[in-house]
Amino acid sequence: GERQSFDLIARARQFSSFLLVVGTMAGPDKLDPKDAIIVQNKDELLIPLILDEIPTAKEFKDAIQSLSPEQQRFAQAFRSMQLGSSVMGISVIQIKPQLETLLGLPDDALTKEMKLTQDLMELFVEYQVPSDLLSYDGIEVNASPKEKVENVREHVKAVSDVIDEAKTKQLKEQTRRADMAHEASIANHQRVMVFDRSPDVRGGGTPRVMASSPSTFSYEAAMDSASPAPPHARRLAKMSSPAPEAMIAMSCAAPSPQMSMMADSAPTSTPVLQSNRPSSSASTLPQQHVPTSVKLSEKGDVDFTTVPQILNCAIEEHSGGAALRSTTVKLADDWRRNRLENLLSKPKETLLHAAREIKTERNKAYDLLDALSRSGSLPIACSELHVIVSVTHCFEKDVIETVIQDNVNPVEKLELSTLLVGAAIHGVPAHRLIRDDSELLRLKGSFPVLLSDKANEE
Repeated sequence: GERQSFDLIARARQFSSFLLVVGTMAGPDKLDPKDAIIVQNKDELLIPLILDEIPTAKEFKDAIQSLSPEQQRFAQAFRSMQLGSSVMGISVIQIKPQLETLLGLPDDALTKEMKLTQDLMELFVEYQVPSDLLSYDGIEVNASPKEKVENVREHVKAVSDVIDEAKTKQLKEQTRRADMAHEASIANHQRVMVFDRSPDVRGGGTPRVMASSPSTFSYEAAMDSASPAPPHARRLAKMSSPAPEAMIAMSCAAPSPQMSMMADSAPTSTPVLQSNRPSSSASTLPQQHVPTSVKLSEKGDVDFTTVPQILNCAIEEHSGGAALRSTTVKLADDWRRNRLENLLSKPKETLLHAAREIKTERNKAYDLLDALSRSGSLPIACSELHVIVSVTHCFEKDVIETVIQDNVNPVEKLELSTLLVGAAIHGVPAHRLIRDDSELLRLKGSFPVLLSDKANEE
């Protein structure tokens, strides 16, 4: 049938924010991050998931039995890597509680400080300001939470003033350079057009370019005394140009061009004005350090990286009744995000591409994570880790054909798959997952090997 699509959806409330880190589990207490993003202020993030099924253990053995021993070992190692990548880890790191720990503030000190929290995130993400410049440095041991917050606020204001002053200074410098370049371009590339009508051409003349003052241009007509001057020649007079736009700019490096004029009653065409403006200089983005892994402080009781191997052995043992396939989960290249530009606007959907927007968002998230953890020296206490182990129950035929042609009950197949997955994840015998004694008795008749007394003792 048609394959169902799945999305990873993350939402944040107004004036709240968290870091979303997605990767694969590399150990019982280690997450290997692949992507990260900051979700804040009513953002809604939709990440499509790509599911790839791995052949069952029986299908894998049948496929490699004709290979050489070296090729079989390579295929088994590759399958182990596939099974390891089928365990997805999703870490949610709360930003505000971690900021309080980083800055030396008591718990819940930033709960009502929305603007201060936003300013702190901007300084950490956009400007990579060290946390030592913003943390509490008071000498009073018994200072109240309000006094500590005010101390941090003063530090934030001082750093922000320095940044604003640097921006203003750089803006003035760039404006001064642009003005100087524009004036130099006008002085070097602008000339005055002087038209001299030669006496050997009746009613016309050969114009030539003559150097003059850059602020004026003149037309001169030297006519033969016996030849009457045409009407348009008598109207030409020396004129001054009040603005650079009224000048005719000529290149100094090029030779003086020869211009032709029509001696008829048609009006003279207006010259095209061109201006050469200096191109803006390209800015260089600072290279950002990307951490390689996120270490969690609290170790789980279950090593989820071994779950695919346990499932693989259980499926192989009960292959006569199970149709389970381990499934790898990957993130798609294009994400969607609904974001409010301001409080009065409606949410706007934006498509995030892996090569541009997702890479930029990932670098911002890693910069903030590096600042919140002091480059890994400060543990992340306010975080959650969600582990996803994906398996797919496959039916080669639809429900009617499975029941009639194969004489198989698909409901019992799903019950067997549920028991296998539950026993592997919780690490308990399958019979302990069934509360009702009547259901246990019924399932024993369907799955005697799985729910036998010997299997329960093991």
